[in-house]
Amino acid sequence: MINKILWATDGSKDSFAALKYAEFLAKNCKADIYGLAVLPKDYEFFDTFPPEEKKKLKNSIKETLELRERKRMEEVKKKLEQHNLHFSYNIANGIASEEIIKSAEGENADLIALGKGRSIDKFILGGTVLKVLRNCTIPILTARENDTRTAIKKILVPVALSHGITANFDYALKLAEIFNSEIQLANIVETSEHEFLSGLVGKIKSHTKRELGYILKKSNVTENIQIHVETAKNAWIGITELARENDIDLIVMMTYGGIAVKEEFIGSITWKVIQESSVPVITLTPSKVILKMTGDAK
Repeated sequence: MINKILWATDGSKDSFAALKYAEFLAKNCKADIYGLAVLPKDYEFFDTFPPEEKKKLKNSIKETLELRERKRMEEVKKKLEQHNLHFSYNIANGIASEEIIKSAEGENADLIALGKGRSIDKFILGGTVLKVLRNCTIPILTARENDTRTAIKKILVPVALSHGITANFDYALKLAEIFNSEIQLANIVETSEHEFLSGLVGKIKSHTKRELGYILKKSNVTENIQIHVETAKNAWIGITELARENDIDLIVMMTYGGIAVKEEFIGSITWKVIQESSVPVITLTPSKVILKMTGDAK
């Protein structure tokens, strides 16, 4: 299922939280980890310097940064090899999001592990992770530094009744087999600002739960699965609250539910869940799921 994980780092605590999960997944899936650090290709503040001096300064900074990243990667390599994990790495120059996607595709990675990143303006997610989420079709795990989980025992799988069971459920099933995890299927009935009669809400929830149970039965998967149908103002609020209340270890969801809008490959619900979730999130893109569904876990 997962043979190679690309871990991209900028040296932040978030990226090392992602490494923790990459290590955990690699150990259980017998996968390799490929590390990537991306340095800027150019520095605009050098533009005012004379050409020769500009060249010397750029080379000096490049050598300093590369030395720092190489030292960091060698430390990671030594640590992972002590845990019998294969780790290789590359230090690239360019635009981080583009290099991450290019490297993941070139290395045939089955999963990309990223830290959620520093906030930009009013956004919580960093700019690089947003661009990778929007433009990459490989499953992506995002994590934040304050996550202290050391196991994957409960996996939350958000589903929309209109779309039925999609690739995120299949992916979660494969993970559950590896980690002996429990899957919790979640459907959120959005109420927005409206107040529905309690009887009506009850009927909607009962109908939805019954339909999801029927879909599961048709797929011949019913063991070790719980179904949650909850109401919330917005779906992302319901998903993140459900994850907190049920001590979820991992959320697996699609980047968007329906047809992709041009140049926008991550839906608003998924975007908010990733940014607000207190647990790691793995996202899959419907247009091209790179999961080897037919094969057994390596």
